[in-house]
Amino acid sequence: MNLQKFRVASLIAMVFLVAGGAFAQSSTTGSIQGKVTQGGAALPGVTLELRSASLQGVRTDVTDATGTFRFTLLPSGDYSLTASLSGFNTVKQSVPVQLNRTVSLDVVMSAAVSETITVSSASPVVDVTSATSGANLTAKTLASLPLARNFTAAAQIAPGVSNDASGATVYGSSGAENEYVVDGLNITGIAAGTNQKTINMEFIAEESTLTGGLPAEYGRMTGGAIIAVTKSGSNEFHGDAFGYKAGGSLLSNPTFQSQLSTSATTIGDISKQDDFGGNLGGYLLKDRLWFFGGIDSVKQTNESIRINKPLVVPGFSLPVGGKIPTSISRNLFDAKFSLALTPSHLVNVSVLGDPSKTTGAQFAIAGAPSTFLGTNKTGGNDYNALYTGVFGTRWNVNANAGRHKEQNVLSGDGVTTSQSTDVTVVPNINTGGFRAFDNSQYNRDILKLDISSFFGNHTVKFGGDNEKVKTVDNRFYGGGDWVRKFACTASTCTAPFYYRHEVYLNDLASGFSASNPASWLTSIANPIVVVPKTVNNGLYLQDSWKAMSNLTINAGLRYETQKVGDRFGNALINLKDNYAPRFGAIWDPANNGRTKAYVNFGRFYESIPMDINIREFGGEISLDVNNFDPTGQHLTPDNNAPHFSATKLPYRILGGSTVPVDKNLKGQYVDEYLLGYDYEIAPNLAIGVKGTYRNLGRVIEDMLVPSTGDYLVANPGTGLGSTGGTLSGIGGATATVPKPTRRYKGVEVHAQKRLSNNYQFFTSYVWSRLTGNYDGTFQVATGQLDPNINSAYDYTDFEVNNSGGALLSNDRTHMLKFYGSYTIPTGLAHGLELGLATHYFSGTPLTAQGYASSYRNYEYYLTKRGALGRGPSDYEADLHSSYPIALGSGHMSVLLDVFNVLNRQAKTALDQRYNLSSDPTCSGVPAAICNGDGGILNVPGGVQAIGVIANPKATATNPSFLKGGTAFTGARSIRLGARFSF
Repeated sequence: MNLQKFRVASLIAMVFLVAGGAFAQSSTTGSIQGKVTQGGAALPGVTLELRSASLQGVRTDVTDATGTFRFTLLPSGDYSLTASLSGFNTVKQSVPVQLNRTVSLDVVMSAAVSETITVSSASPVVDVTSATSGANLTAKTLASLPLARNFTAAAQIAPGVSNDASGATVYGSSGAENEYVVDGLNITGIAAGTNQKTINMEFIAEESTLTGGLPAEYGRMTGGAIIAVTKSGSNEFHGDAFGYKAGGSLLSNPTFQSQLSTSATTIGDISKQDDFGGNLGGYLLKDRLWFFGGIDSVKQTNESIRINKPLVVPGFSLPVGGKIPTSISRNLFDAKFSLALTPSHLVNVSVLGDPSKTTGAQFAIAGAPSTFLGTNKTGGNDYNALYTGVFGTRWNVNANAGRHKEQNVLSGDGVTTSQSTDVTVVPNINTGGFRAFDNSQYNRDILKLDISSFFGNHTVKFGGDNEKVKTVDNRFYGGGDWVRKFACTASTCTAPFYYRHEVYLNDLASGFSASNPASWLTSIANPIVVVPKTVNNGLYLQDSWKAMSNLTINAGLRYETQKVGDRFGNALINLKDNYAPRFGAIWDPANNGRTKAYVNFGRFYESIPMDINIREFGGEISLDVNNFDPTGQHLTPDNNAPHFSATKLPYRILGGSTVPVDKNLKGQYVDEYLLGYDYEIAPNLAIGVKGTYRNLGRVIEDMLVPSTGDYLVANPGTGLGSTGGTLSGIGGATATVPKPTRRYKGVEVHAQKRLSNNYQFFTSYVWSRLTGNYDGTFQVATGQLDPNINSAYDYTDFEVNNSGGALLSNDRTHMLKFYGSYTIPTGLAHGLELGLATHYFSGTPLTAQGYASSYRNYEYYLTKRGALGRGPSDYEADLHSSYPIALGSGHMSVLLDVFNVLNRQAKTALDQRYNLSSDPTCSGVPAAICNGDGGILNVPGGVQAIGVIANPKATATNPSFLKGGTAFTGARSIRLGARFSF
């Protein structure tokens, strides 16, 4: 970060600190604030004491002249608050505290009549100090619902959250745009921005899914924030021993095979899933040093089952119904020590690990075992040290230092053997070894500091962080190359077949020249080795001003910088203008702490994952050569072989030493606007309505430079990114590039019943519309996860029929959810806990997608995007039950979860492939409007289609077009479990 800017920001922060105060909670804590009165008048001098099993020692505060008190940086849990003053009744009240929430309390005292008054009224459900939305779930709530055994499963409970192939989608953002934080440490996947961490529910104390209205302390995401805090020890010893079993006979047989696309060759099944472990928490020194530790061993066997027709290759065959097992082993662990220097100063040191090993099918089963069998090691250990301190009545400090680690290491016979693929048969057949793969190690080192202060009616928070991210990436083709066999056609070549050889090239090799085929063989890179770095910095300042007793104004500014480095240590992207303002106003019309009307605005910048460092700035040069020789690493192009559309030659080179960057490149961001109203209609029960508008303001992507055929990283639609090249016009033809757009409009109604009187629930209905021409950092339409270097703008041809008003791939008009539980309080079934999770999602938009032979993927929109109606709706239900049996000083819970109770196994997504990769180029597309690569020609100078396919359902060459299923509701599955707790 520029030193001068840092000093200016620090000076501004100090000015605010003198004039104001601080936010009372963080991503690992919550807070309590309130006022003590007698007969409506403020009561100063009242001593308040706060106790909890989650708290080391006792926290105390004394009301000021206005009767105000506050407790900050509180670990989540159930608290007991005691208020006392000589001559008045002592008042006691139970208060639940949650992550990122402030509980507002009014404590009423009266002249002494009895020794103690216990207040039984529930604390408010509505947080009248904040416009942040989402869902908070305690460990007890997590255990009462039918959820998958990974912490991210709970994100689906929050309104406006669904899923795509990359993760949880939040209000229209793709699943690769979220931030994941555990114990204050950013654990978001380093390469692509997805979640890569497995943490079981027994390790989690509380989880919070934040979907909107986030203050300035949160950044580096254009989706939502999934935040969790792991369990800690206490002044009592508590522990669990648990075991779960699923799969095999507990899983219904798959019955959806007949609904699959005709090109499908395998389906998946789980023959075994065993999950056993335990945890223990307690103290080494009461109120001083606590510990918590947990282990969890997961052994799972997946099976790939052959369908449609047998697989027969030399030396290997797999009949219909034949199975290939894949074993998965995870050894999860968690260890934490909590040291209270004083009751107001706490240090947590922890390590959280998920080392995993998968042995079996690593790639599609389309050939001999050497082409798909291997062992893949993933996961990593996260180390974290967190300090929280309360200084007097005005200052809070949060600081943490940590390291997040990931790995991906593949081994097996196919690592050193080249793969050959016969594309002339359907499905394609592979021989040899592995295709392309990466072996990688990732580290993210983090330093964070937050300082808070309280002055008058202001609470102010100032902070900053630094992230240093490093990757060691090795990119391979098994054996060095990949050879494909194609059939010639009358218009391409005269021989029966031709072959395409693909290799990585090392541009630093002695004598290498991209234009000299004689130098290619000696310049093969296997692997390409790249060790890039990224440095992220952030500063923020936010003020919460209680302008009136029932009006809170929240304002903040976040400033981020990001330096994205290449393989030589140069920062090719240097973003230093990422200013993200946040503003919100919250009005409590009843002035009772239980109702709020609010508006909020926020800007959120993307944090660019390292995929761009590795691929665009890592010297990835891929060579394709067409000739008539099937021999591996025969790299001499034959002019009689087919030529590539882009180069008009029998070879092409993709990528380069380093892809250039527009010097005026600006950061990618989303603007969010909220308008809402929440009302507590009964103790522990609140309802609300909210409108959400999100607009994608700018995008970073790579795109074609028209004059050279090379690529450039730019902001499409502006600056150097305002003009792009067409596939058929390299070296001259250009087209105006449309600006990326993504607009989400949604209205939701939600209700939450906090656990009381033996039941709880979360329910919501969302109506929404998602339009534009850009899915996000995960390109849902094409299935590509290459953040900021997806294919969307590689050629302007890919924008034909993709107008800004089109329905995007994640658009769902209706989303209805219910998650809840009830515990039977009396009778023979006393203690039996029943949980339900159910949802209904309307189908997603349908488009005719055309195969791009130049990209080996479905890149073209052959009809206007989303114009062919919607796919099938998605609905299902899951059940949970738990029955406690007293056992000594603890109890044994017998657990039963039933997922996909209806066992529908119904299609939730349809095959949108208009033609197949094995079809001749432009199959089904009239020759007069085909661009020669499989797409529709554009009107010169723009992206308007030159013509239309009149009846795509009738002319599609893929027999499964809009008929076959590509995703299904799951088969009914049962999970049996037992947990002994003490």
